[in-house]
Amino acid sequence: MKKFEHSVFHIFSTVPIKHRLLITYLFLSSFILVITAVSFYKTSKNALVEHATLSSQQQLIIITNNLSEKIGHISDYAITLSINSDIGETLKENPTVPENALSRFFVNSALTKQAQRIIGLHKNISNWDILDTENQWFHSSTDITEELTPYLSPEFLRTLQTDPSFHFLGPYTIDGVPTFAALKPVMDIDTTKYLGTVVLLIRESSISSAFRDLPDSDLRNFYITDSENRILSSSASKGIYESFVSYTGISAEEMRKLEDTNIATAYVHETETLLIRKEYPGLDWYVVNLIPLQNLTMEHRAVLQAIVLICVLLFILSLFFSMLCTRTVTAPIQRLASKMETASMGNLDISASYHSNDELAVLYKQFNLMIKRIQTLIDNVYEEQNAKQEMEIRLLQSQINPHFLYNTLSTIKSLIELEMNETAVKAVAAMSVFYRNSLSKGRFIIPLKQELELTEQYLYIQSLRYMEYVDYDFNMTATFPTDQIDIPKLTLQPIIENIFVHALSTEKCHICVNITEDDSTVAITIMDNGRGIPSGKLQELQSSICSNHVDGKSFGLPSIHHRIKLLYGDNYGLTIASEEKEFTAVTVTLPKGGTQYENPDNC
Repeated sequence: MKKFEHSVFHIFSTVPIKHRLLITYLFLSSFILVITAVSFYKTSKNALVEHATLSSQQQLIIITNNLSEKIGHISDYAITLSINSDIGETLKENPTVPENALSRFFVNSALTKQAQRIIGLHKNISNWDILDTENQWFHSSTDITEELTPYLSPEFLRTLQTDPSFHFLGPYTIDGVPTFAALKPVMDIDTTKYLGTVVLLIRESSISSAFRDLPDSDLRNFYITDSENRILSSSASKGIYESFVSYTGISAEEMRKLEDTNIATAYVHETETLLIRKEYPGLDWYVVNLIPLQNLTMEHRAVLQAIVLICVLLFILSLFFSMLCTRTVTAPIQRLASKMETASMGNLDISASYHSNDELAVLYKQFNLMIKRIQTLIDNVYEEQNAKQEMEIRLLQSQINPHFLYNTLSTIKSLIELEMNETAVKAVAAMSVFYRNSLSKGRFIIPLKQELELTEQYLYIQSLRYMEYVDYDFNMTATFPTDQIDIPKLTLQPIIENIFVHALSTEKCHICVNITEDDSTVAITIMDNGRGIPSGKLQELQSSICSNHVDGKSFGLPSIHHRIKLLYGDNYGLTIASEEKEFTAVTVTLPKGGTQYENPDNC
């Protein structure tokens, strides 16, 4: 072996130095190109998978939000039906289904009239019915609910008579179609006596519609599974009732990895697939996204072709330039390398001069041009980022939930029907003040006084809607004029809205808004004695608020904190404290004296 090495070295040493440099350069450049190509190929593949994973996680967030909205609306309708006074009186007078056909007709007519006024033609509710106190169906709107009876165990039916909670079950095969059932017991408001149960039927296709109209949804499959990995719903409405493991053909080990990490790669129907899972809280559901990797390889193949082409071109160029390499170019290259090193350290206020018209002059010229372009790009990125942040603020300000308007009008309508005209007039006035302040002539930075007025009107309207569950008060101890403090519009309203969405329980919730001050700041603390936040979720929420990444995952609080920091600096923003089953307190800290941010709306 040593003799062979000596022979190779001897032959190589007899070659002219020019050729030795050429051979060495070509060998090294070829080796580097191959390593770079392989590394870039693997990196690009990993980047595509990572991008697909991030995109899928964002889609799963959208899907879980859509599911929350759908099931939340269904729950609202079920609760509204269960507390309707006319339905309650009818069930109180008829605790069981009348045996007489005429009496049954009149009872069902009365129930149908009230239910239709509330439900109308809701697209997610296919049918509805009511169980009497002996678990018999009134058949008020349909008789297919008889098919639901075998699925309701006697123990569960007995539970309904003592537990007024909302239940969402299924899916079950009803009328030949997978169907979910939403149940809400009806209790006598005065005696809490069980009067019956409102039952709403929801087609599986209504639930799976949460998967539709998403980017690249035709290239992906979505599933909803329960804690036992049974398929409850899917984007193609296939595999329902089956085991997710057996239907997809993945192994038990791959399923355990998916359960532990929420991300796994497996062969599904002989196709390598990326599986991403996200928990849907409340119903012990999981949303699973299946992305065939072959859909990613199409883009990856294009990258591979580009890499091969670039490598070939680079090899040809390396061969050409290696033949021109001499000592005369080493000094200019070293000078240029020194300039590049200076630029890599962040000093872009430099230029490289070279007094010649050969190939190195082009290199020097391009280096100077690159430095100028980099500086220009940095300036452009800075300006674009400022414009983007301003646009994000404007977009955030424009997001007024249309469901609030709908629910407010429904509440006013109910007040008028109950002949509570004075309260209805106050509600209309409160809604007028709320939307006048919300629009505020297009301004997105408003005085704190106006924001507090907007928030108080919003609380008043919501307290009418949830009068049995919520009361509130405002405590102003700060003496600094609130009309001299600026705040992004609709900063406090989303925090209040989170209370109604997440904090309400069976016990009455008290909301307290305290405005305090110290030498340089004003603090608005919104506190409730609702469910509170579990310690793990609280830590996750606080970490999300403190991070610079805002993705909407934490009920909008990171966005609020980011907006305040953007306008006033890192010393201001939002903090949250909570103890489960005790309280939640969100504090917004603002500087006295407003902000230097200019409103572009003074025209």
